[in-house]
Amino acid sequence: MTDLDPLVRPLAGLVAELAFRLDGSDEELVDERWAAKALEWIAYVCGQLPPEQRQRLVQVMAERAAEARPGPEREFLESFAEDFGLVDEDDE
Repeated sequence: MTDLDPLVRPLAGLVAELAFRLDGSDEELVDERWAAKALEWIAYVCGQLPPEQRQRLVQVMAERAAEARPGPEREFLESFAEDFGLVDEDDE
């Protein structure tokens, strides 16, 4: 995938939406352990991306956060890169 690939934004949006819904899911609707494992899997996959792809995903998530309305979803998107291992502590 290149920076110009039209799939980057929609796929990043799907990942963010899935993670946001799992993170805030009601225990009655989604098994808490399953949700935690799914979130860990998302973080694992993000951590396996090559550095340039991780950086592109960080950029897309920052753009999505800037476009989101203030509230829980925006806060989630703003912390996505750090929470899902896209940035090293040295990068902060």
